Amino acid sequence: KISIIIPTFNRLDVISKTLLAIDHQNINLNQIETIIVDDGSEKVQLNRLKHLVKNIKVKTRFYTQKHKGPATARNFGIKKAIGNIVLIINDDTVPTPNLIKRHLLFHKRHPKINHALLGLVSWHPDLDITPFMIWLENGGPYFSYDKIRGKDAGWQRFWTCNISLKKEFLINKGMFDESFPNASWEDIELGYRLSLSKLILSYDRQALGYHYHSTSFNSIRNKMLANGRNLVLIRQKMPPKYWPPLAKYPKLFFALDKIFFLRYLAGLFSFFPRITNLSLFNSLNQLALLHYRIVGFKSVY
Repeated sequence: KISIIIPTFNRLDVISKTLLAIDHQNINLNQIETIIVDDGSEKVQLNRLKHLVKNIKVKTRFYTQKHKGPATARNFGIKKAIGNIVLIINDDTVPTPNLIKRHLLFHKRHPKINHALLGLVSWHPDLDITPFMIWLENGGPYFSYDKIRGKDAGWQRFWTCNISLKKEFLINKGMFDESFPNASWEDIELGYRLSLSKLILSYDRQALGYHYHSTSFNSIRNKMLANGRNLVLIRQKMPPKYWPPLAKYPKLFFALDKIFFLRYLAGLFSFFPRITNLSLFNSLNQLALLHYRIVGFKSVY
């Protein structure tokens, strides 16, 4: 009934937790298939992952491709899917026991082809969750689940860490744009195109997955650089009214970055955890990470 699509790249330790959690879902496991698309991992990682897959109870198919990015990997997996429902998660989204059951129940209750479901993702309780990580998913650049009111998520939250759709809707109305080289904005861009075909994206916080990926300011810098670079693609592919401020007013942000020395602010980040004022802490985080998004944007603008 449901095909779980997981792109992965050099993340053996994390994806092993995700696959084991899929094996322990509170439904008949014959209803599930897992499709792993490896996006050009190192040979050692690849061989170990192949060995791991052999010991998984859920029917699991494993494919490899040259390193082309998660958009291409997801498209490959979707085309191979047998299930009528496609559930897209990240390799570090560890599903709680009822996650897949909640997605299947939603689609049973909402059989129309344009109905989709977004599940909640939050930090895994086994991690040492820092104030910075709390901010990342509550006002920071990761997610804004806390801003969802009611059951309507809206296409702007088409986040591929925990989302399910009818395969037919994806195949007929739009797949991921493979010109996006990495994981940033490629899901939102698809959400926009699907909204033109009347996508209805609902939200169920009980379809819970845990993000098993400890994150620090230093580890997120490359992600912010990619975020900025891909904003140039967003300018090409979406109407201006949907562009984020950096994409709308790039020269203004370039000037702000220079005038207010945001690059130096970013360099002083090690002092931020000592700040006890929450509003000030959050604002400094925003400004420091904005610098790297600006750098990424300028590199291709």
